[in-house]
Amino acid sequence: MNQKELKKLSLLAEVACDYYERGLTQNEIADKLFLSRTRVSRLLKEAVDEGIVSFSVNYTFERHYEIEERLKNRFGLKHARVLNNRISEKSMYHRDVCKLGAEYLMEHMKKNMIIGAGWGDSLAVLVKMLQPLDLNPDIVQLMGSVTCESISSTPQAVVTAMAEVFHGHADFLNLPLYIPDPYVREVLCNDANNSVILKKGIFCDKIIASIGTMGKIRESDYWRGSMPPEIYKDLVEKGACGSILGRFFDANGQELACDWNEKSISLSIQQLRNISDVVIVASPVSKAPALLAALKGDFINTLITDGTTATRILNEAK
Repeated sequence: MNQKELKKLSLLAEVACDYYERGLTQNEIADKLFLSRTRVSRLLKEAVDEGIVSFSVNYTFERHYEIEERLKNRFGLKHARVLNNRISEKSMYHRDVCKLGAEYLMEHMKKNMIIGAGWGDSLAVLVKMLQPLDLNPDIVQLMGSVTCESISSTPQAVVTAMAEVFHGHADFLNLPLYIPDPYVREVLCNDANNSVILKKGIFCDKIIASIGTMGKIRESDYWRGSMPPEIYKDLVEKGACGSILGRFFDANGQELACDWNEKSISLSIQQLRNISDVVIVASPVSKAPALLAALKGDFINTLITDGTTATRILNEAK
């Protein structure tokens, strides 16, 4: 079965679920999917003819192809991978999204690429699912060092694991994420190693990262220990919606003009917009507002998430 046929069957199953299981009218489905009422009627008949409907919806696809297409069309994405939640255990959503991320990365890796990496639990899970490939890439740490509850979630651990599995070279930044003193920051950034790595990050072929939420920042031991209360208050007052690579952006995906961003060591959001493929792996649905903001900011090229989160993003984007 080719990709076109899978997408068609995914659409048939989605329409059938809306009509037979969720109780939506054909007009409501038409409005939701931007289809004509006549097209919805034909799709429902076709779903029966194809055996998808037999008093229940036989939805067995790992991915939600129809929602992937809607995300790409709505936000101009190059690629989207959306986990079909209906066949996954809720406790496994995050792991399964990371699995999709690992599969995407392995499919799109080429020899001698420069790959930039972020940090966090999603990437820690993702790298464990990668299969060894002899590709000799440079894996670049895109942000200063941070401490995490799990060592495997730190930027250094993610870079190390990816370099090992792809038989590549690991490029580490030997400095912390946040450096308040301007003189110290300048000296460290001009260090022979750090200056090379910072420049290399600008020319990445691909970046793999996740998105942070303000709720997570408020609860996280790392952020509580590293960010003075007055800086967090400043971020909230200026409308921070989420973060990427330790930098904060507002509800429109614009990087905030604030003390934290000015003194942090990582790729800026403007620099991210110049990368050909910024891949974001993020779940669960609590990340939907931050993901929507990032999509509005146009610094994501590939989104990998779950069906519930993707649907929330699409609904809030209307």
